[in-house]
Amino acid sequence: MGALDDIRDILRGALASLGGFGGRMIARLMLMLVAGQLYGAAPLGLLGQVAAIVEILAAVAVLGLRRSLLDMLSADGVHVASTVKEALVSSLMMAAAMSLVLSLAWPYLFSATAMPPILYGAIPCIVFAEVAGTAIRFKRIIRWEVIARCVMEPWVFLAAALIYHFVLKDPAGLLSAYAFSAIAAAAGIAIGLSQSIGLSALLRAPFRWRALYLIPRKSLPVGITDIGVMMFRRLDVLLLSLVAGHQVTGIYYMAQQIVTVPHKIHQLFEPMMSPVVAKLHHAARRDLIGRKLEGICRWVFTLQLAVTTPLIMFAADILTLFGAQFAAGGLVLALLLAAELIDGSFALVETPLIFAKPSLPPKLVVLTLVLEMPAVLLLAYGGGAAGAAMGFLIAMAGLAAMRLIMLRRHLGIGVLGKGFLPPIIFGAAVAGLLALYQIMVPASVAIHFGVAVMASIAFYLLLVRLMALTPDDRSILEQLRAR
Repeated sequence: MGALDDIRDILRGALASLGGFGGRMIARLMLMLVAGQLYGAAPLGLLGQVAAIVEILAAVAVLGLRRSLLDMLSADGVHVASTVKEALVSSLMMAAAMSLVLSLAWPYLFSATAMPPILYGAIPCIVFAEVAGTAIRFKRIIRWEVIARCVMEPWVFLAAALIYHFVLKDPAGLLSAYAFSAIAAAAGIAIGLSQSIGLSALLRAPFRWRALYLIPRKSLPVGITDIGVMMFRRLDVLLLSLVAGHQVTGIYYMAQQIVTVPHKIHQLFEPMMSPVVAKLHHAARRDLIGRKLEGICRWVFTLQLAVTTPLIMFAADILTLFGAQFAAGGLVLALLLAAELIDGSFALVETPLIFAKPSLPPKLVVLTLVLEMPAVLLLAYGGGAAGAAMGFLIAMAGLAAMRLIMLRRHLGIGVLGKGFLPPIIFGAAVAGLLALYQIMVPASVAIHFGVAVMASIAFYLLLVRLMALTPDDRSILEQLRAR
């Protein structure tokens, strides 16, 4: 399998993910409208805190298998079913323990709200979806994750939230709806696992009991990294909730949900990027890793900037759509979008570091947490939600800088180059045009800034298409079109 085949697989995975991205985005935005207009900021803030804790505990149970399992399967492609079975059993046992931890801690964390019984299943379902989804990606199959993540999970969440509000009249219905969405995603992944590997093959596969110890031990460095990444992506909500009430936390969490739109862009490339890098790492082809990484990071930055620029310019107007109480979060949204641009553009840099220097990413994560915790707490005390967002921005900028420096120092790979300049220039030009538009046309009506946002994205991408593609980019696109 050649270099073009690798690029084709990466882009095929991105395009397949993009196919479901629109549906997921629509469902997510509709969910936020329901949550903001029907439930309000305080229940949304409670959901943000619960989701943060659940997802951190799930990350502990997964213990890095979302990426380390790819390395294990790439190193030994013969016993795939056995390795997947052992990974699933070990992670699900840990997930059961984490569910017990959640139930024991709940009365102390949320004494005013009873824990919905269905929430006990959220952590095991999240863990199963992560580990089984990784096994499917090893086969370079992406459609089942698209179905589970982009169709079943968000639309079940939306439907359940509506049922809990209008039918069951449950003010804490968002928590149960969140658990139902995790179950739906796990169900979709389970179908994909049965199609790609086969349930009978998994059941018949030999099982080594010592793998319950060996797999977590081997996955520990990556696990620490992934747990840390999940923590610094959820810690800001938890820290803000310590110094502010559910209402302020709800505004912050609403802004976070909007930020998931550009955040998903780098995740479009991740499903196929990880197995490609794992294969090249085992083939000792750092030169090819560097070329692919530079191109993909530049594409992510370009696409993410296309979405980020208009969202920043209309941040307060966009939040107002979800309820007047969220309008105060315009600055929060702008800061979180800037943080996501920095982190998302260079998040894939971590993948080759994990395979080549597995002890390094956990250290970077620990340093980021050490930076984030005081930054978020201190700035949140003085600036509320906007202060927490600024602390998160500082942490993400620090992490991106450390990753880029370590990539060059240990692997000799440089990602930043002159290819990043045209998107920056075009982004600044679009921002200037949008600022002029805001002066001339007050964006008090949703359709006004909605049209402006879509038009600015289209104009930016047209500029990129005409003037920012490198010769390598054009060659790849031509070869792909020729197939």
